[in-house]
Amino acid sequence: MGIVIRQSFRMVVLAYLGAFLGFINTLWLYPLALTEEQIGLTRTLVNAAFLFATFAALGSGNMPGRFFPYFNNREKKHHGFLFFLLLIGTLGYSLFLAFFFLAKDWVYGTYIVAAPMLVSYLYFLLPFTAIVLFWTIFEAYSIIQQMPVVPNFLRETFIRGAFSIGLLLVLLKVIGFHTFIIMIVGAYGLILVVLILYLQNKGVLFLRPQREIFTHTKTKEMLAFGSFLLMGNVSGAIIANIDGLMLSAYSGLKSTGIYSIAFFIGTIVEIPKRSLSQVLVPLVSEANKNEDRPLLATLYKKSSINQLIVGGFIFIVIWCNIDNIFRLIPHGDVFVQGKWVVFFIGMARLFDMLTGINAEIIGTSKYYRYDLVFYVLLGLIGIGANMLLIPLLGMTGAAVAAAISIFLFNTMRYVFIYLKYHMQPFSLGTIKMLLAGVGIIFLSSLVSTKLSVVPDIILRSGMITVLFVAVVYGLQVSDDVMDMTKKIFLLMKQRIGRK
Repeated sequence: MGIVIRQSFRMVVLAYLGAFLGFINTLWLYPLALTEEQIGLTRTLVNAAFLFATFAALGSGNMPGRFFPYFNNREKKHHGFLFFLLLIGTLGYSLFLAFFFLAKDWVYGTYIVAAPMLVSYLYFLLPFTAIVLFWTIFEAYSIIQQMPVVPNFLRETFIRGAFSIGLLLVLLKVIGFHTFIIMIVGAYGLILVVLILYLQNKGVLFLRPQREIFTHTKTKEMLAFGSFLLMGNVSGAIIANIDGLMLSAYSGLKSTGIYSIAFFIGTIVEIPKRSLSQVLVPLVSEANKNEDRPLLATLYKKSSINQLIVGGFIFIVIWCNIDNIFRLIPHGDVFVQGKWVVFFIGMARLFDMLTGINAEIIGTSKYYRYDLVFYVLLGLIGIGANMLLIPLLGMTGAAVAAAISIFLFNTMRYVFIYLKYHMQPFSLGTIKMLLAGVGIIFLSSLVSTKLSVVPDIILRSGMITVLFVAVVYGLQVSDDVMDMTKKIFLLMKQRIGRK
């Protein structure tokens, strides 16, 4: 796990650089440059493109994690594995086009009253979905070959940088909102081209068909995998995106705009998980292939406690400063309506991190079909929960529905892995860290200063950091975090000594 920590360090740095840009975009540039309705439209278009791309992928984005070890042979150009993925994606996009034009009138009827602006931008989804679809395939292909840094940088950092530039141009009245949307779709297209060129430079862009891919013993299993995975992936995308889409239909794009700001703040908690998971996928896939249960158990436990430590710290800092954060946001008196969205989304993401790499373990194993059943069940639960809670609680209801889905999903995975693998990720250290986190939040709530917003954030965050580091160091719940902390302290000591 120490090797994984070192490998993922650059990715975490890049992810947080992207998070910083996202923070600037979401909390300042969006409210300054766009209206709440325009923010809601941007969020809805992105959500819809990713939802439709998930449908169109027909499982091809998940195939590398499950099957690439069986085709991995550079000399034989991976037996045409990439061509096969792209062929499936092309077929899926054709099906999406048919669905789009058949369902167009129904979509118009659903959104024309509450979100008429969305209807006028509906056709942007055609190129946007294609770009996201093929990006997903090339990204998965790159990650499984242990080349995750560049796609991570493009997705986490470059795209947010493009949003920053676009929003600044809108704010300066250089371009209008329509041009901004075109620019964003173009930015996604650009990162797709860059990723393709990167794979070509690495000598792994094998686009020509190979006869072996159609005769390989695993090909039929891959097709069955993709067919079965379709419903699961669509259900997973529904769980991830249905809140914004249904909120737009029920309450309009303005509510979705406010919700998207709060939602972003809550999801900052999970950034380390995304980076760590990309590094772990090849290791977990190989361990499942070799039926190496001890290695899986080690990765499972260490991913849980490490993610809890990092994610818990981020959640505590955000929630203890939440009122100050909304005071910093332009038009914060409007966006503060999403305060409890931050809480429920943040808690849900933290629980997802707490349960470790359960998705990676099941998804790369022979039991992947069970995970897909969970997805379908929770997709239905997510739709039902949103239909019930949005009319009652508005945007907070959408957040509660999302939290319920994430909690149930990870609980199902936890129970399944415990029954099938006889392992679980929690330890006494888990309980200690949870209790310590609650204690720090309580102590922070007792601190009342008369400082202005920024000094209060600095003081409060500094106090939380000192307490948290002391707790982690004192409890010694993670060998990896302890080793990393000691190396940081040693490096700081060496640099101070040089001065």
